[in-house]
Amino acid sequence: MNLAGKVVLITGGASGIGLAAVKLFLEHGAIVAVADINEKSGKQLVESLPHEHLAFFKTDITNESDCQKTVQSVLNQFGTIDVLINNAGIEIVSPVHEMTLEDWNHIVQVNLTGVFLMSKHTLPHMLEKKSGSIINTGSVGGLVGWPDIPAYNATKGGVIQLTKSMAVDYAAHQIRVNCIAPGIIDTPLNEKSFVDNHSESLEVVKKEKAKVNPLRRLGKPEEIAGVMLFLASDLSSYMTGSVVTADGGYTAR
Repeated sequence: MNLAGKVVLITGGASGIGLAAVKLFLEHGAIVAVADINEKSGKQLVESLPHEHLAFFKTDITNESDCQKTVQSVLNQFGTIDVLINNAGIEIVSPVHEMTLEDWNHIVQVNLTGVFLMSKHTLPHMLEKKSGSIINTGSVGGLVGWPDIPAYNATKGGVIQLTKSMAVDYAAHQIRVNCIAPGIIDTPLNEKSFVDNHSESLEVVKKEKAKVNPLRRLGKPEEIAGVMLFLASDLSSYMTGSVVTADGGYTAR
């Protein structure tokens, strides 16, 4: 899984699974461009990981102009984009009858439209060079009905179907498109959700969440990053349109 010299663009790379992916891809020789809306975290990342093969680009993936500018900036700085990882996402806890249209539109824009926009502006370059790998972060919530997060589930289901459609459309151009569907991962985003939406302590909530899958523990961001690395590498060269679950056995029950 040597990615020496390969340019990898990761959205949502300043924290959680994205941050773990940044570190792992750098370890395997990749040149990594991080796109994230959180400028403070992005700058801290660059300062904490001083590396000639790492760059940060503040990006609002719901804004088409931002996406276009980021892709062009990466091309200007590094000359190519070999791998696009559409990882940025948000979660809003609310049943349908209580959800505002504003919240619905926001989660759709980030989780689904953002994948579309980043892919739209990266694909012309991949089409020109007739190669590339796109990896979308879906979720087990796109495969089953997780309670209390219907909008999140709907957008992740959309990401899975978008992945399959793009895989079919671009296979003839040697562009592979795959999706990873994580289960419950121990990330800052999930920790915030646990604290905001449960009366119990964080540790108690984590223990309860861990019981839902056969491995009886939460996943680590590094474990999802490892699957991303595999999907980006030539070891997965015959895979496209795949949805790889990494959920501790949750969907195997």
